[in-house]
Amino acid sequence: MIPFKQKHEPVNLPELGEAALPEPAAAAPVPSAGSRRKRLWELKHQHHCPVIGTCLPLDLLRRLAARAKILGPNMSDFSLHTQAVGFAEQRNPFAELMQQELERRYNLTIQRFRPARDGDAIYRLWREAVASGQVADALWAAWTHPRCDTETAQRIYGDIHMLSHQAGAAHQADVNRLKQLEAENAALKAELQAQREKGGQRLAEKIQEAELLKRQLAEMEVFACEREALAVRVVELEARCRELEGADGGQKARADALALRLVSAEDRTNAAEARVRDLTRQLEESRRDLVAAEQAMESWLLLDGAPEGDACALSATCGRECASGKDGAEAAMPRLEGRSVLCVGGRPGLVETYRRLVERLGGRFAHHDGGLEDNPRFLDGVLSAADAVICQAGCISHGAYWKLKDHCKRTGKPCVYLKGAGVSSFVRGISEVAEGAVE
Repeated sequence: MIPFKQKHEPVNLPELGEAALPEPAAAAPVPSAGSRRKRLWELKHQHHCPVIGTCLPLDLLRRLAARAKILGPNMSDFSLHTQAVGFAEQRNPFAELMQQELERRYNLTIQRFRPARDGDAIYRLWREAVASGQVADALWAAWTHPRCDTETAQRIYGDIHMLSHQAGAAHQADVNRLKQLEAENAALKAELQAQREKGGQRLAEKIQEAELLKRQLAEMEVFACEREALAVRVVELEARCRELEGADGGQKARADALALRLVSAEDRTNAAEARVRDLTRQLEESRRDLVAAEQAMESWLLLDGAPEGDACALSATCGRECASGKDGAEAAMPRLEGRSVLCVGGRPGLVETYRRLVERLGGRFAHHDGGLEDNPRFLDGVLSAADAVICQAGCISHGAYWKLKDHCKRTGKPCVYLKGAGVSSFVRGISEVAEGAVE
């Protein structure tokens, strides 16, 4: 550790283990006169500490000290500052390096202060610069100005002294705010964990539903095999009937009975085939809806835990990217903020899924099937009560479509038109409502 010396006197260079600099001249500081600006070593001793501490960043000061060969091994920031203040007392290579760097860094501010003709004008420029946050620039330009008198320099010294106290208080406030943010972060992590657990339970339920659908499919496959066996049996019966008809006329009654059984078997076969086709279609629709629901659930979970700067987790579902970057760091889950969303049309079996998605985003859900089952006269009432409308155009009557289109156009109410009735289409529509990107 380099010893601290009174009045910030520079340490003798041999003590640092470096080559000694030329002995500085012992001439007294030259007072500023006319338009000549003051040099660093011509400032008052009490001004060196705030100038070096405020106007020269520590990393820059270390580089200058290394160039001047006065930077000792393991020198602390305070020791470096003390040595720099001491060397600033007289003109020497280190002081000249600091003088050149200060002039280069704050040249624009120096030019702005140059027209000032008295101490009041300098102080006025100083206060304007402090208000805009240019403290270091203005401090060097003001104290080295040729018209900066003792009174003005002392007023600026008082201001910079109080600024240092305010900076310390601001630092403490930042520390307190950091502690508060850490507590809030812990609470948010706990809430996120709870949401993840809830999402995991929901995913497990969907897996169970998928297993049930698989078992139903297996049963349908068994039924299809039985139908094929029944068809083979029908062919055999037809052949047997032909044999009986050619063998004995006395077997006519039996042949007729077998024919009736054949017709009945064909009817059962046709009904079974229609049932198989209907169940197969329902199974495919259920599979697509299950996949869409799982994607929507995963999208919400990803959105809850997405770090700042990532792409929006809904991009896989809504088909677009959210505005991100680091303010996005601040990209957030879309919210409905209590707005009432009316869904017109859609599949009856998915209405509860629509409702859960809207309520999960903080909205209120209302539904009208577009005149297929619900009374069309009720549509006016639910349209008036809604804040936004999602219209699944392929699942409603023409009269209901034109009625809601005219109402939304006349009232300026947001309305999203969807071609499909699946969960993924509804997620895209509700995202547009939440973000305001609607017609």
